[in-house]
Amino acid sequence: MLPCLAFPRVRRCDVQRWLPLGIAVAALISSAACSTSPPIAAQAPAQTEPVQFSDAPLPVVQPETIAEPESIPPVPPGIHKPPTREQVILLPKKSGTIGGVVVRTDGAVVLLDSAYAGALIEGLGQVTTSTYDAELASQDFGIVLAALPAEPASYFLYFLEDTDELTRDSETEIGLIITDLTTRPAPEIRVIGHTDTAGTDEYNDNLSLQRAARVRTQMIQRGIANDQIAVEGRGERELLVNTADGTDEPRNRRVEINVR
Repeated sequence: MLPCLAFPRVRRCDVQRWLPLGIAVAALISSAACSTSPPIAAQAPAQTEPVQFSDAPLPVVQPETIAEPESIPPVPPGIHKPPTREQVILLPKKSGTIGGVVVRTDGAVVLLDSAYAGALIEGLGQVTTSTYDAELASQDFGIVLAALPAEPASYFLYFLEDTDELTRDSETEIGLIITDLTTRPAPEIRVIGHTDTAGTDEYNDNLSLQRAARVRTQMIQRGIANDQIAVEGRGERELLVNTADGTDEPRNRRVEINVR
């Protein structure tokens, strides 16, 4: 039932007459409300990349092949790889003395016991002996020989009786000794003082140490570093010439210099 029928003064015919008008007014209001909303912009359709089709077959990828390493045949037992070409030369020492060298290689044995004797090894058991030229050896091995450390050496200096003063000959000798020591790149020097048997043990111990200290002082004054020199005093305990107690012996009043 329509709401207007609740009012007694409104007739059914009036309702039927105004109903179309109400519907029209409602339509106008709805249209006006829709016109106030902002228009929605039309979105352009998404562009897609065109798909290309081809009837060509895909390339066939061949699997990578790895070359196998070449097989190395095993070395039969008892057979060794021949050594490289080697040469052994026996050089004399600065003093002129000659030692000896034994060269062994796969059953071949050669003794080198003369100056500039040589052995050439060229293979299994193949050794040829020869004598190297002395002048040629100096040219070929000069750099190697110069790099070798100097051989150890010992020197003796002698003193006047009951003093730490050098004899006249030793005053000259000490200059030559120090000159030789300065040619060594890093010498280790030991200066050992000694006495004869004249005097007491305590007195000779002090005197031997004074003689060693006197020599060290002269070395330092001529350019040898202090930390390269060690001094000791042995008194009369290590005699160069054995004598009875209380004996004046010039050869026992000495300083021994050892260098390496």
